[in-house]
Amino acid sequence: MQNNNKAVSARTYRTLCIATLTGSILITSQAHAGAFGVPTYGTPGWGRAFAGGSMWKNDPSAAFNNPAAMAFIDQNIAQVSVHHARVSLKFKGNVYDYQGDLRANRDFERDADGNPTGGIIDNGAVTNDGGQGGFAAVLPTSFLVMPINDRLSFGLSQVVPMGARTTWDRDWKGQDFAVDTKIETVGLTGSLSFKVNDTFAIGGGVIVQNTKGFISQNIDLLAAAGTPTSELNIGLPSGLSDALIRVKVDNTSFGWFTGIAWKPTDRDTLGLNYHARIRNKLEGKYNFYADEFSRFLMDDPFFGSDQTAVEQAFPGLSLNSNGANAKSRLDVPASATLDWVHEFNDRLSLGASVTWTQWSSFKNLTLKSNGNTLVAIPYNYRDSWMYSIGGDYRATDQLTLRAGVALDQTPTRNSTRDARIPDGDRTFVSLGGSYRFATEPNLSLDAAYSRQFVDKARLRTVNQDRLGGARADGEVSARGDVFSLSATYKF
Repeated sequence: MQNNNKAVSARTYRTLCIATLTGSILITSQAHAGAFGVPTYGTPGWGRAFAGGSMWKNDPSAAFNNPAAMAFIDQNIAQVSVHHARVSLKFKGNVYDYQGDLRANRDFERDADGNPTGGIIDNGAVTNDGGQGGFAAVLPTSFLVMPINDRLSFGLSQVVPMGARTTWDRDWKGQDFAVDTKIETVGLTGSLSFKVNDTFAIGGGVIVQNTKGFISQNIDLLAAAGTPTSELNIGLPSGLSDALIRVKVDNTSFGWFTGIAWKPTDRDTLGLNYHARIRNKLEGKYNFYADEFSRFLMDDPFFGSDQTAVEQAFPGLSLNSNGANAKSRLDVPASATLDWVHEFNDRLSLGASVTWTQWSSFKNLTLKSNGNTLVAIPYNYRDSWMYSIGGDYRATDQLTLRAGVALDQTPTRNSTRDARIPDGDRTFVSLGGSYRFATEPNLSLDAAYSRQFVDKARLRTVNQDRLGGARADGEVSARGDVFSLSATYKF
């Protein structure tokens, strides 16, 4: 009778664990980060600052990060993590219009009926620095590894490989560069590993991911008409037209990843993984929230012509104040990671990792509509590297402590960095721990805290003429915190 109860208990744990994992995988999460890349690890990985990757003993995050390591997991294991991220962004500096003057609040003089009379009211320079440009968000990740036999293992995961978010005040001085930016990618993966022998394994997997993008910014149409490349060359000051464009696009795409794992000694594990570039062709729509005069410039014939003012100023450019279809492209870049974990003894282990990301594939952010290019904002990212070192210390049979440090290079360049993604080099300092219950040794709870110290990001960006030709001269200060909790169960 006692054995039957244990069997029922075991089945119950398995059912709850699988149900929890499946439910978490089906969640459509919103991921955000100061830059684009989001580390795809559970809570233990965050506690080590990602050092050693998924080469740690019985780490189910191998299902995505390096599927070859699943071959060395000897029983079913599931992990559900929830990460709470807080990022603070502050801008300090000035924004100048295309004539070199400080970005100002201006309006037309109007008669009693509200019609413009031709005069201009200057309300002075904009002083709003954008407020708190950061965010707070919750991000779940889930992993499941199930050995099939002595050589084959199967894995599932839900990850968020890419995400970004910045939110500035609608009326801030840099509104012609960015107001809202939100990019989120949610991926579901399946993977297999094959143990070639007791020390070497290979693995691979596929990912299906959904990417959603949302950006907004002001377009100063009258200022654009006065810029050097405009055919109109009206020469009116900035700050007279108010046209907020909001673009929303999404796409579902597929990719693949692979890896190898090698145990050269009983105490060392080495891993190398590669995640291929995923091409994202995003489709959706843009909409305008514009004043009446800006709508006139976009929609109505200008001074007897059969073209609008926008079409006359920039031949080939057509804007619809009521919105139209939109297309863009935002690829997930290829990446490769080399991981190493060394067990000094039964209590102390150390890991290190080096990750290369091919951000140079991200040249520009282009928006097209009806076959025409509305804007192509250059970014010209460069390839980046991240280095991390960290480890575990098993203080007792139930308690394990963790710590780690990571240095993450920004892919942005001084010449093209803007307020939409004001990223700088980052240092992660992480602490964490796990507690394994004596009454249920297969269950452990994990916690981690990671503080991000971000170098100040210099903004020396000149906007495109068709966006008003403004120039930003300042810097963004950023910092971030990530709190993470997880449950891991072996069954």
